[in-house]
Amino acid sequence: MQTENPKARRFISAYNRLDQGLRDIYSIKRSLTFTDMIRKVATVNTVVAKFEEDLIDYGRLRNAIVHRSSDEVIAEPNIEVVEKLEKIARLINTPPKVLDCLKKRKVYSIQGDTTFKEVVTEMGKSGYSIVPVYISGTLIGVLNRKMIVDTIAKFISSGKSLEKEIEEPISECTNIFYETNHYEIVPKNITVENLMYMFGQNRKLSSVILTENGNYNEPPIAVVVSADIIDLNKILDNY
Repeated sequence: MQTENPKARRFISAYNRLDQGLRDIYSIKRSLTFTDMIRKVATVNTVVAKFEEDLIDYGRLRNAIVHRSSDEVIAEPNIEVVEKLEKIARLINTPPKVLDCLKKRKVYSIQGDTTFKEVVTEMGKSGYSIVPVYISGTLIGVLNRKMIVDTIAKFISSGKSLEKEIEEPISECTNIFYETNHYEIVPKNITVENLMYMFGQNRKLSSVILTENGNYNEPPIAVVVSADIIDLNKILDNY
């Protein structure tokens, strides 16, 4: 293929990297057209979903730039289009990792025998709204402010002494074992795109715990909450 035109050369190179990258990641055969591949991957990849129509247009543009019979470059793409396609190819082939992007912050985790009073006091001081709870080094659940409010309501409605009830272990007086659809645990090398997909798939998801290998018996390295989605979107936009 003759690609003397530098913008055409960059466009074709980015297109090929994107095409091959998606086929490798999602095990898509060459027999599936580029357009059909984009439609398919858009259901499981937030980056492709975001640029779905643009990518389909770029597929058509690729065919307009290169003459089918001779592989000769016959058109010149716009530089803005070239740069946008290069950006999308980077997001697919070298996606940003969550730990490399978000500001580092201390993770507050507790043991299951910590009293309700101690936890609420610390959450009030520190401003933490999501707290991983461990027993013997294993994650048993994630405490959030809704659980705190529900537990206080339970204390009050029970008619028992509130002063006595708040001295109960957090693992015994909350629904920490039973409410599980509001958090996930993942390996520390998770990409921004994959994390965004998780939040998009589960509207009840409020936190994602990052550990070394995504195992429940590993200490938390970072906690990503739903409020971080805005910053994650900005990272993808500026990558």
